[in-house]
Amino acid sequence: MSRIALLIVLTLCFRSLGSAQTCTGNLGDPVLNETFGTGNYHLKPGETTFNYEGGCPSKGNYTISGFLFGCGNRTWVQMVGDHTPNDLNGNYMMVNAESTPGVIYMDTAKNLCGNTVYQFGMWVTPVMTHFSCDGNAVLPNIKYQLKTLAGVTLAIDSTGNLPIVNDRDWRFYGFTVTTPPGLTDIIVNITINPPYGCGSGFAIDDITLSPCGPTISALIDGSPGPAEVCADYTNPFVMTAAYSPGFADPVVQWQMSVDSGRTWTDITGATTLTYSVPHRTSGAIMYRICIAERANINSVNCRVTSNAIYTAIHPVPAHAPPRTLIGCLGKDFHFPQADPRALEVLWTGPGGYNSTSPNPVIPTIQYSDSGLYKLKETFYYNCVSLDTFYLKIFPGTTVSLEPSYPICEGQSELLLASATDSVGFLWIPSTGLSNNTIPNPLASPRDSVIYKIYATNKYGCTDSASVTIDVYRNPVANAGIDKVILRGDTAILNGIATGTSVNYNWSPSNYLNDAGLITPLAYPPVTGTYTLQVVSTVGCGSVSDEVEVKVYNDFFIPNAFTPNGDGINDKFQIPLLDNYRLTHFTVYNRWGEIVFNAQGSRTDWDGKFKGLPQPHAVYVYFLELVSPTGKKITRRGTVMLIR
Repeated sequence: MSRIALLIVLTLCFRSLGSAQTCTGNLGDPVLNETFGTGNYHLKPGETTFNYEGGCPSKGNYTISGFLFGCGNRTWVQMVGDHTPNDLNGNYMMVNAESTPGVIYMDTAKNLCGNTVYQFGMWVTPVMTHFSCDGNAVLPNIKYQLKTLAGVTLAIDSTGNLPIVNDRDWRFYGFTVTTPPGLTDIIVNITINPPYGCGSGFAIDDITLSPCGPTISALIDGSPGPAEVCADYTNPFVMTAAYSPGFADPVVQWQMSVDSGRTWTDITGATTLTYSVPHRTSGAIMYRICIAERANINSVNCRVTSNAIYTAIHPVPAHAPPRTLIGCLGKDFHFPQADPRALEVLWTGPGGYNSTSPNPVIPTIQYSDSGLYKLKETFYYNCVSLDTFYLKIFPGTTVSLEPSYPICEGQSELLLASATDSVGFLWIPSTGLSNNTIPNPLASPRDSVIYKIYATNKYGCTDSASVTIDVYRNPVANAGIDKVILRGDTAILNGIATGTSVNYNWSPSNYLNDAGLITPLAYPPVTGTYTLQVVSTVGCGSVSDEVEVKVYNDFFIPNAFTPNGDGINDKFQIPLLDNYRLTHFTVYNRWGEIVFNAQGSRTDWDGKFKGLPQPHAVYVYFLELVSPTGKKITRRGTVMLIR
């Protein structure tokens, strides 16, 4: 028997004793890593004997998806999301192996190292519920196997019968195997051989084969990290590592990643357990350490890796140049607002001054408060900003205003301001002012307004005061349009009275239901005039307006019209009285056919029927109106259409 054959036999004997053992140390990057991708992903030819089917798989088929529900005739669990961590829109493989033996997945891991421990692993979830197959589902049992290219089994195990579930239940299945010396390629083979019958549904994800070795861990400055500092840091990062026994001749290699761990690069010369990270001023870099037997250290498929440590260098906050601040004697002084992103703020200054407020105030400032002030702002990651301010104190000024009084629309008022020393004035807003830079402008605002005056002395010290001018609206009277009624009916007077604080009344009060209402009812027996009087109670005068109520014995209905387009009597039109509602207006021809019908506000016929001019003839009309009091008024008669 050859030496290689003997080693294979010995390995098989070892696997039969502990086929479910998994790695107790650290793993390296996967040599084989099947996550089933994202989106529209398909297996390569030869990787499975099952047939692909979009959507829920039927008997003997599989699908690759990240969102499925209603499968197994609506008896399988909902499968929303895959198993792979941080895998946005990731997929899993769902298989319906009902009465269908075959290869679920098969691939070859290449460029392995001999005499090295590898861990095979996969994540599987049952998908069948107790409703599946009317409660008699065949439970799937998945076999996973590692073998040589020659077909010699290195290790084999199975999941056992996957249980019935109510929700997805991802579980890990795997084992470790030690490769014989000289063996570089291994076939990963996952199969199923179900009994005949309904069932055998499952999903699988994250099939991996990774190198396994001793435990190895990394620290940064004695901590597992992460480490984030400001760009002006002075203490360098020092990485240290430790590992447990397991390799006969271990060698280490530090690595770095600038793309959040997607790819890693060996750091030249970093081959000891301690690594001092070069000083840098920006960026995020991850670090880790790898370990392998000396003969295998140059093969990424044979290394075991530590935890990854994240480091980030944050920019130093911008420093403002020194500034001179002006304080005005006897006034409250407000320091500039600190950066709102600062976690801590400390102001210090003369006489032991200190404040942790982001916008501190020195009340009633004095000459003794002059001097140098410092602002220390502390941000995340111990980033610190130091700024200086020199505060100078100058004589202040005080502005005062005489009280104002209300004015009526169109009137003016003189504003009276004064200051304690020689100053410049500025009124805001300037609207309605004769001059907004003098102390006593003439104000003629159209609306109520608050004027604010700023007085600034030669040192730049400013004081302000404000005054409110209320503008009263002048009275306005609108008695409305003239009214027309039939004798015995009622008109509504549509009066409008506006202005600030006004009283109003109608005169004469004869035949009004209430002369104090703005819209009273009027029922005069003859034509007459009513006057609406509006009086301001705040001294802005009084106004009046008149409305005529015409009283007719009856309303006029014409007996002929000439629709010839000359603009004179072109329509048969009945003028409606005020507040009267038209309920029916119908015109018939000599045969009793309706040629015009209207209601509401339309009371004119243009002599056409269905868009066609009607002939010269006598037509009959019927008219019905409702008065403001609800009384119905009807009229019947004839009208001559003349052409």
